[in-house]
Amino acid sequence: MVNFVSPDVAARQDLFVTLDGHLPGGYNSRILDSFVGKGPQLKSIQRLCVLLPAVCAAIAIPAAAADAEFTAGMKDYNAKNFKGAAEHFDKSIKGGNKAADVWLYSGNCFSGMGQYQRALQTYEVVIKSFKGTQEAAAAEKSIDAVHKRLGPTSAGAITGGAPAAAGDTGLMARIVVTPPQFGHKPVLPSTIAAAREAVAALPAPLRKMLDDSDARVILSPNLIDRWPESIKDLPETGPELNLAELPGRIYGKDMCIYERAKVRGSNALKEARPPKFTRLQVGNMCFQVLDDMMTISKDPALRKEWEADKKGIPESMAPKLWTFMKEDDWGPRETCSELFGAMIGGYDENTDNLYRYFPHTKRWLAARLGVK
Repeated sequence: MVNFVSPDVAARQDLFVTLDGHLPGGYNSRILDSFVGKGPQLKSIQRLCVLLPAVCAAIAIPAAAADAEFTAGMKDYNAKNFKGAAEHFDKSIKGGNKAADVWLYSGNCFSGMGQYQRALQTYEVVIKSFKGTQEAAAAEKSIDAVHKRLGPTSAGAITGGAPAAAGDTGLMARIVVTPPQFGHKPVLPSTIAAAREAVAALPAPLRKMLDDSDARVILSPNLIDRWPESIKDLPETGPELNLAELPGRIYGKDMCIYERAKVRGSNALKEARPPKFTRLQVGNMCFQVLDDMMTISKDPALRKEWEADKKGIPESMAPKLWTFMKEDDWGPRETCSELFGAMIGGYDENTDNLYRYFPHTKRWLAARLGVK
């Protein structure tokens, strides 16, 4: 189950320093996973601030709505007072500024302050919510620049337990494993095997598309092993799950899987999630990356089948299936990604209900994607 927060939930969760709400539309909940808690908690990026001004200037980013907070933020930003600028941009967004560049400059500020996981999540907001804009292109370039700057470290070093097998190519060769931190156990061989089995189970045409892309599967004991500094930002007092308690997240084409949930108030981790759960996560994320390439979940024919299935769901099941019944684009996308992960051999707590209540959607997906 790869989670993304529904828009109404996302609107109540903090993304920036104190940013509770004002998340652009179209950003979901089940593993982009939640904008749960106070601030994005993922992915470390080093010293990007030295690269960003040139990138942004080269693309001639337009100014955001000319409100006083944004203007003050730009003054601090140009003076490299990133903390002050981020606070002004936060207030600008809360005041109603919905322009793409206020989000982009906020991401740049987080990078400048060393809050790399916040920076990356903010760039993802720009990419997802402002597709086709200069700001989205700048955000993509910023993320690419970070990967190039950090080299192998940003990909998660491969441990001795998971080198690519002889003859591995494409996505299979890009399954990488993050070494443990905080005294944690390394990723289990059974988890690594489940990820490889999921990739091997992909229908050949879909596998080729992923092989030819820069997609990666990154396995870590937990979020805090991959990005140790993220532990400083984890909200652990509210009822919502934080990102260290969720099974993973997608960054661009980086499919990050976390084997174990973190215990609240501690660096300790819980028991490893079952291999079939991991296999479903990998399939789920692969579908999402493919969906960004092929727009499968927006196909009118698919939507027709999904709507037909949804109409047949009894009211008593709505609370359990609400994630898959959402009226925005994420309802069909999450239904398809979960189904696909199960159809290639994965299993989680949603599988039985999805098979039972979305049979038309499942049948359409199998035919469209060549899943036997």
